[in-house]
Formats: sequence, structure tokens, C-alpha cells
Amino acid sequence: MKRLVTCVIFVLLPLCATANDYSSSILSFLKGYRSEVQGKYDDAIEHYKSALRFDPKSSDIRSELSFSYIKKGEIDKAEPILQEAVKFNENSRSALILLGSIYSAKGEFDKAKIMYGKCIVLNEEDTEAYLYLGSIYIGEKKYEEAIKTYDKILTYDSDNLITLYYIGRIKAELKQYGEARKYYNKVLEIKPNFEPALLDMGNICEIEGNYTQAIEYYQKVIVFDPLNKKARSKIADIFIKQRQYDRAINEFEKLSDVDRDDLSVRVKIGLLHLEQERYDEAIREFNILLATKPKNNSVRLYLALALKGKGDARRAIDEFLKIDTKSEEFQTAIKSLTLLYMKSGLIDEGIKKLSALLEIKKDDADIYMMLATLYEEKNDYPKGIEVLEQARRNIPENLDLLYQTGMLYEKTGDTERALTYMEDVLKIDPEYPNALNFIGYTWADKGINLDKAEEMIKKALAKKPDDGYIIDSMGWVYYKKGDFDKALNELQKAYERLPEDPTIAEHLGDIYASLKEYGKAKEYYEKSLTLEKNEDKKKAIGEKLKGIEDKAK
Repeated sequence: MKRLVTCVIFVLLPLCATANDYSSSILSFLKGYRSEVQGKYDDAIEHYKSALRFDPKSSDIRSELSFSYIKKGEIDKAEPILQEAVKFNENSRSALILLGSIYSAKGEFDKAKIMYGKCIVLNEEDTEAYLYLGSIYIGEKKYEEAIKTYDKILTYDSDNLITLYYIGRIKAELKQYGEARKYYNKVLEIKPNFEPALLDMGNICEIEGNYTQAIEYYQKVIVFDPLNKKARSKIADIFIKQRQYDRAINEFEKLSDVDRDDLSVRVKIGLLHLEQERYDEAIREFNILLATKPKNNSVRLYLALALKGKGDARRAIDEFLKIDTKSEEFQTAIKSLTLLYMKSGLIDEGIKKLSALLEIKKDDADIYMMLATLYEEKNDYPKGIEVLEQARRNIPENLDLLYQTGMLYEKTGDTERALTYMEDVLKIDPEYPNALNFIGYTWADKGINLDKAEEMIKKALAKKPDDGYIIDSMGWVYYKKGDFDKALNELQKAYERLPEDPTIAEHLGDIYASLKEYGKAKEYYEKSLTLEKNEDKKKAIGEKLKGIEDKAK
């Protein structure tokens, strides 16, 4: 907003005031203006109020008074004062522009447009009003209206930098990248070091996959502004996309030199080392960060993952357990911790630790699930079921807990009880894919309700179309229906996704045996036999293999 200056104050104040009031008003106004310039807004407000008492109809004093309130952040006090200013002088440009800004900030865009429109009626070359009006149209995603508004500026000021830049931004938002470039290039002709245009040009190049040119634009920013963090981050991100991790680390190191206090940069460096399996370097970075911020749960998680990757299970477990149980990172930590206990053969220790955690967090479904998983790994299914039943009492509507309980009952051989749990899941969520799949597969395996089983599995596939286990179930339904060609097609897709699953390999063996392709059947039975861990199942597969060996010759 163009400020009132001392040399025109005498003209702006009404001539109808008495000489004494006139002089007092001017003096108070000047004191207010000086206080405002010094940032003493409370003093400025008092002086402007004093000036207003001597000249109660002045729109200009009200504009300055409201501006001081705005600078203090007291917009609600500024608004009625500006409305009074417009009432006394509907052509007060300063009051109109300020009132429009207040309406815009409050989201009252129609009112704001009226104010800016009035400014433009007063002066058809009011660039500020056009810019504010255009920004409202952008916020409303009325891009064509915004462009029309900005074009009016270009009719009398064709090299207006901000206007050209905003039109370029709109064109880029509309994905009209060629048009956007024209405007950005004109901006850069006028001001070669205009950082927003350089960054946007780099972004367009990135979108189009031209990373080399994008880097050139970002480097131009750095030439003009060596301390520019955004440009260096952009270059580093491009190197990450290109999997040039060492070059990315180099850029982040430069970025860290620019701002030593920005610890997020060191985190990124640590994560890049972790991505490259440079565990010692990652561990060093994360330890340095934790020395500064010992309560940073994200960094603690990364350190634990780096230690796990290095094979230092004991230290990794210790770090996982230091993560705050109330943090978001804890949910990731508890799952990684469980897998680490299993992989390291420390299942009993894991059971002890997770049981202790349950004393702290009795309503954490993930801890119950992971504890049950550890019991399952020990083949102690009854104990796992006991844990999940306890969880159900504390968290009765959790579908994952219900489903997992059903799965453990299935492993004990109690299929009917398992089906009951799956039905309970579907009562709460009829679209729950894993429960649909379980029931559908169980029926198919028994050779019952095949049409209904097919319907349920198709519903499950609609939710999880790439799930190898559900695809296997679909194939098994077709097999049980005697449609071996369809069955083979589905089971091959399932095997592509899960080549290490013994049941899917066995199913393929069954299909090929039914198609009398005994060589293929033998191949998949042998594969299943090497993958299967359950002795009873291995024995059954061995019997199938023995039954076709002569035919396979």
C-alpha cells in the first residue's frame, strides 16, 4: 500500500476542521506515523485515535489506524474501522485495498473482489488491485479469469515481472508447459537471477524427465545465491531418482555446510548410506544426530534398522526398545523387533519383552499381533490364541485381531472354529478380503459351495487384485469345478507372484497331473517338497510324487 507522506498530509486532512483541531490532528497523526515506522504499534494506535478525535470523519486516519491494527495481527479490530472509512469516503483507495485484503484473508472472496473492483474503477492501471484480484481467482482455480485479469496489467506494463511470472505459474499448473516456458523466459530476460522462475523451469524439466537441464536451472540459482537450500535439495533429489547416491550425498554435504543447524540434511545422508548398505557410515550419522537430539524417535528407528542390516541384532534390539511407545515410529519398530527376535532365535526373549510392553500399552493391537506371531513361530498355537483372545476383550472391534485368531485356530486343525471367526469379521466388514478368501478357499478345498466360494474370492480379488494367495484360491476353485485350463492360468499367475510358496507349487502339480502332463507335475511336486516345512504335508506331497513318477518317464 502506498503510504501517506508528510508533504501531502495537509492536503488530505479536511479543510472544514477548525484551525486548532486541524493542527492537533496533524500533530497526532505525525506522532502516530513515526511510532508506526518504529514498530511501536500500540503507541501509533493511540496517536491515530487522538487524531481521529480531532477529525472524526477522516478516512485516511482510519486507514492508518486500521493498518496499525493489521500489523499487530488484530484484523477483527481493523475491519470495522475500514468499513467506516469507506462509508465516509467511498473513493478512499487505501481503505478499499486494505478492506479487500482483510476479506481475502478471511476467505470472503466475493466481498474482496468488490473492493478490488472499486479500486480498478478509480484507476484502470491499479496494478496492486489487479494482482490481488488475480490471486483470488487462482485460489478459486478460476485460471482463465486470473489470466484475463493479469493480461490487463500487460496492456499498460508489458514487462511487469510479477504478472508475467504468475501467468507462467498458471500455465504450468494447467500443464501447458510450452506456454509456461514462454512467460518464464521473458521473466528471465528481464531479470536473469529471478529465483522463482529458475526453480519453476527446473521443476518443469524434472516433470518432463529432462534431469540434466533441470540441474542446470538449479545450478543457476546457486550461482546467484550460493546459500540457496531449495536448489541444492532439488539437485540432490534428482540424483536420488537416478540412483546416483554418492552424488546425492555430495550435494547434501554441501547443503549441510550451508546450514549446520538443519539436522534433516544429515538424516538424509544417513538414509542414503543405509540404502546403499553402508551400515557403518549410516550408524555413524545416526549416532551423531542422536547425540544432539536423543529423543528423536525417527533417527532412533533408522539407527536400529542400520544395526539390524549390519547384523548386530543385540544392539538393534536395544535401540528398537528405546523408541517411545507413544510415537508413530513405535508401530514400525515393534514389527521390525518381532522379525529380529525370530531371525535371531531369541523368541523367548521376545515373548518376555512384548509381554512387558503389553503391561504399558494394553490397547495396542500390534503388540498383541506380534506376540501371537512369536508364539506361532514356536508352534504354540494355544498360547497365541490366548493372547489374541485377551486382545479381543480389550479391542473387540479390531478386524485384524479377529482374522489372526481364526488363522491360528486353523493351524490347530479347528477349521470350523476358524470359519466362525472369519464370519465374525465379515459381519463387521463384508468386504474384508482375507476373510472372504479364507472362507472361499476352505469351501473349495472341501469341494462344497463352489459357486458361492467363487463369488467370495472374486470379491476378495476386487479388493486385492495382485494378491498371490487369493489368485491361488481362484485357481483352486476352478480346479475343483473341473475347469483345468482356467485353473492353470490362475495358478501360474499366483506362482509368478509367490514362487517360494509350497502350497501353490503343489497346486500346480495337481493341475498338471490332472492334465496328464506328468513331467510338469513332477517338477512342481519336487519344488513343493523342497519348500514345505510341515512333515505331514511333506509326506502327502511325497505320496503324490510317487504316484506319478512312473507316468512322468
